[in-house]
Amino acid sequence: MRVRSLSLSTSVRLGWRADARCCYFDGRWFWYTEKVNVDTSKAAEMTKKDERIVDLPSARELSTALPVVRAVRELASLALRTGLGGEKARKTMDSADQLLTQSSVLHLPDRFNAVFAERGWIATTSMSVDAMRVALARHDEGNADAGEEVLLDWILDPEIINLFAITRSKSFGDVHGRWHQLREALALTEEGRYWSAVPLVLIACDGLASDVLGSSPFEKNADLSQFDSMVAHPSSLPAAIARITRGVRKSSDDALSLPLRHGILHGRSLGYANRAICGKAWMLMIALVDWAVDKREEEARRAKDEERRSTNWGDISSLLRKNQADKMAFEEFKPRRWEGPFVGDLVEDEPPFAFHEFLTGWQTRNFGLMATRAVNITQQKHAHLAGRMRTDAEHIKLVEFEILSVSQTTVSRAEAHVRMHGQNLKGDVGGEFLILAFYHTTRGDVAMPTDEGIWWVQQGCIFDLMHERTIQKREAKM
Repeated sequence: MRVRSLSLSTSVRLGWRADARCCYFDGRWFWYTEKVNVDTSKAAEMTKKDERIVDLPSARELSTALPVVRAVRELASLALRTGLGGEKARKTMDSADQLLTQSSVLHLPDRFNAVFAERGWIATTSMSVDAMRVALARHDEGNADAGEEVLLDWILDPEIINLFAITRSKSFGDVHGRWHQLREALALTEEGRYWSAVPLVLIACDGLASDVLGSSPFEKNADLSQFDSMVAHPSSLPAAIARITRGVRKSSDDALSLPLRHGILHGRSLGYANRAICGKAWMLMIALVDWAVDKREEEARRAKDEERRSTNWGDISSLLRKNQADKMAFEEFKPRRWEGPFVGDLVEDEPPFAFHEFLTGWQTRNFGLMATRAVNITQQKHAHLAGRMRTDAEHIKLVEFEILSVSQTTVSRAEAHVRMHGQNLKGDVGGEFLILAFYHTTRGDVAMPTDEGIWWVQQGCIFDLMHERTIQKREAKM
């Protein structure tokens, strides 16, 4: 989380970072679209000047993904309501909720630039979402000056400047003097000594960007374009630089509304020594750092875009149909119950078979058989898990057992009522116990109704017998 405020870089990031995501399901990250047969070639094109930020390739992908995010969230929520309740389902729903909440920022950068770019403020990945929203609200109320004060309060917070403008800039270039230069500029800013602070910030802006670009970003026709980058969008940093580099023909004491780079550094524009101009100079520095970060990650964004465009939409369509089938299975599920005695042939893919096989392996000290049916979410190798079973059962021998009944309470949860007798280091132990089993895929995920899976028995029953944690004792504690 960014210091004191949510920023676009910790929000949805609108997909302009290489690590932007849509939703996670079935062990994979997917970018979705509402239609299966979609021509995504336009998403690979370099941003055109007439496009909006929301039209950037990955932002467009995110927009079209939202309906499927909602569908996946509904499926996860249904799983929790019906008792599936696995941690992965919880995380899936939480991630979907976060993404759906944050998706409201999709159009925010375009709205913000349309209102405040003329005043020297632009949307970047580090800009506070909260500050932009409040500033726009003040503008909509008819008080753009009050909106600008909100932005100044945010950007002139020393912690914001130190994090976004100074600390992050240290990874660009080998010289250390610029870091000290920026620290001095921050100290001057905090003291309100804007005569010195503003030129120092503008000088640092030039040096940082020149190191990354290879030439001054303030030169005429400097190329600041990037693939799929919000800060490099024509309405953001390029437009800001165009405004502050306009020529100044004569000296003037007139108060400035923008940090005119040429006029200030060449001693022509003298009306710059105020809080607003200083804040906008720092805004430029933060935008240039964001631009430099995006420049460094541009090839990764291209690769990610290529990966998205090569997605097999037929597979996505199949997954959506699977989601719908899973949802119907959840809704139509009815609890099942089997009564003992359990003799003769048992159905291999039903819970009674899993309980019987696990307990038989324990009784006969066949730890390999136990490991086949033991919960293995962490994906341990079979031999390692068998060794774990041997260690867990070292001081408790299962002498005999009788499965009295088995109940399947949800699509992927079952419980067995079992009478067990054993021996630990202190002597005989026994009673009636409740043993749980869960339906998992071979990868260790909780299995959906349409998945091929296996019933795994929770090995906590070993310790329940060892310490005689019977059903009766558990109920007495409740």
